[in-house]
Amino acid sequence: MAAITFNATHQKAYVREQLKTALAAFREMLDIFVSNQMRRAAAEAEQVHPRQWPVTQAQSTTVQ
Repeated sequence: MAAITFNATHQKAYVREQLKTALAAFREMLDIFVSNQMRRAAAEAEQVHPRQWPVTQAQSTTVQ
């Protein structure tokens, strides 16, 4: 009976360690994905020029 309890406890610990390893790998892949997406978005943002809004009549008289 004690051998069954020890075996079950050992198996739980083994599964827990496998789960921790899998979660760590998943977390690393997610970090890499997000980092690449942020890098791509930053590169695209550098290529976009700011919009030049046309000057209206009211704005041109207040500037002078």
